[in-house]
Amino acid sequence: MNGAIRGRTVSSAPKQRRRRLVMSFEMVRLDRASSEPLYQQLYRQIREELESGSFDSSASRVPSSRVLAAKLGISRLTVNQAFSKLLAEGYLQARERSGIFVADHLPATFLKAARPATTARMEHPPRVARRVTRMTDLRCGRQLDVGVGGPPSVTFVAGLPAVDEFPIAVWERLREQVLAKKGAHLLRYASSRGEIELRKAIATYLCDFRGANCHPDQIVVVGGMQQAMLACALALINEGEVAWIEDPGFHQARNVLAFVGAKIVPRPIDREGLVIGKCSRQNSPRLIFVAPSHQFPFGVTMSLKRRKALIEFAESRDGYILEDDYNSEFRFDGPPLPCLQGLDHAGRVIYAGTMSKILYPSLRLGFVIAPPQLVDTLVKVRAVMDQHSPAIDQATLAQFITEGFFLSHVKRIRELYAQRRVFFIEQFQKWLGDYFDLEVTPAGLHFIAWLRRREDLPLFMRAREQTGVWPRPLSFFCIKAQLDPAFVFGFAAWSQAQIEQGLAKLASAVKELKRRGAAKDSSFQIHDLPPATSEYWPSTTAIRSG
Repeated sequence: MNGAIRGRTVSSAPKQRRRRLVMSFEMVRLDRASSEPLYQQLYRQIREELESGSFDSSASRVPSSRVLAAKLGISRLTVNQAFSKLLAEGYLQARERSGIFVADHLPATFLKAARPATTARMEHPPRVARRVTRMTDLRCGRQLDVGVGGPPSVTFVAGLPAVDEFPIAVWERLREQVLAKKGAHLLRYASSRGEIELRKAIATYLCDFRGANCHPDQIVVVGGMQQAMLACALALINEGEVAWIEDPGFHQARNVLAFVGAKIVPRPIDREGLVIGKCSRQNSPRLIFVAPSHQFPFGVTMSLKRRKALIEFAESRDGYILEDDYNSEFRFDGPPLPCLQGLDHAGRVIYAGTMSKILYPSLRLGFVIAPPQLVDTLVKVRAVMDQHSPAIDQATLAQFITEGFFLSHVKRIRELYAQRRVFFIEQFQKWLGDYFDLEVTPAGLHFIAWLRRREDLPLFMRAREQTGVWPRPLSFFCIKAQLDPAFVFGFAAWSQAQIEQGLAKLASAVKELKRRGAAKDSSFQIHDLPPATSEYWPSTTAIRSG
């Protein structure tokens, strides 16, 4: 047998090549009592494994004939006979001075692998629990892949931070330090409450900079805001009990409440925040979800009067308030406002926050400040979900906060966002000012752009599909609210060049679809938020003065 078939032995290969992943063929079983020759058995089983497509695509190198023969307890001649047949049929290919690999283009039989009987197509969709069908999430297939592979395109989706500005080198250095200091301790099961150093660091930060009133023992570390909402809803709401939610508001909060079987009651927003209004005791909310610091998507900051009234209402109805401290760090017209939890002396506010918008989303670390009587309950619920967050990430974040890197990052990123915010306004006026009025609020990482002409809505919906520039329509976040057509534009995740590119791309698509120039009689306007004229803001004229 020639050397190409035998390949190079592992011992003679350079170190870099030895590190290449090699297929193991762990499932090969040879029967010496069978009438089928051993080389034929080996050939057939390797071919079937390749046809199944179940192997790791990164492990494309085949073991040498010497290694495989020793592993299977057969002669190298038997292995080489099997390899020769696979090479001849195009399943394998020999590379000079490298060895034998799975062919780059496999025979047609690979593409026609038989589907296992267990994955047979079902005549009817499976029956799923009601908690799933109650959710408003209609995505399927690839639409469920929220993550982005590679550099993200300019979509203007709200809520995405500038992850390219995160200090990775500092984070990795701190990670190495905590691993060197604590070692194997960080590899064991961790506390469902969260690592004590992180809870202390979070408590100090929230008390000093967010006006919270808490002790580290009140803090439960969770896997982001999504898990915080679900843990609180599971802990407090029985199926059929009432939950209030802002309308328009955070769509994932609506999904969480539907998932646990709550009776969702949308509450309108006015210039002071969530409207309490009249409510019978029979329909009293068990849980009220609010974002008082920066309501999404309107950007309203809840007034002190409304905050106190909401806490008193929750206490009188034996309910709880889940405070989402959304984008509180990113206020551009003055310092961040104190949180609602700091005003609560009745133990009715559960404060939740996440590091996703400040640091990076895939960190999946957030926190809940619970009233003392609810802490153990939330810890039990958290333990059922996924036991705990990664201890290594918790320890690194604790170090990141205590050594001052967190605050310096917040300060630096706030300045960056302020620059991008001003640039976005300028470029929006240049490219889309003939179509929209842009509403500017003192905080947040997004804008609401109100269409001047209702008939332009289908035009922009089509342009979104064509370009992949994907600001969401305001109606997506509404339950009962009937508002004039508008879009929510995020800006934080993209550089100035990308912002200009994305807006120009969308404007170009609209012009092409419209087949005429931009309106000549319109001028771009920026409006501050005026007092609402009714319980629901029914029209753009009610929201924008001038």
